[in-house]
Amino acid sequence: MDPTPAWHTSGLGRLAWGATLIVAPRRLLRRWGHPSGLAVGTLRVLGVRHLAQAAVTLRRPVPMVLAAGAAADLLHAATALALAAVDRRQRRIALLDAAIAGGWSTLDLRAARRRRSP
Repeated sequence: MDPTPAWHTSGLGRLAWGATLIVAPRRLLRRWGHPSGLAVGTLRVLGVRHLAQAAVTLRRPVPMVLAAGAAADLLHAATALALAAVDRRQRRIALLDAAIAGGWSTLDLRAARRRRSP
């Protein structure tokens, strides 16, 4: 039996993370950041993006889709780092978010490389 492909595990994890961002943003923000209305809304929008990306990845796990997802995650990480640099109240949650986005990007890039290999 072959092990579960990395893209599949990553996609399922991303579904769970996206759902968490949509359903419980205040809980995350109370622990890691400042639960302003803007921050809650932002996490919910990010949750929707994660759900959409997971759906596309799970439906069509080809290298181009995986690489595009990795690029989106790198952009996400960069914007989170920019937020951490300018908003002291959101610094902890922004740095955590940047680390998570970097992790998703790494997983997707590795999966894209594996899908290219014979």
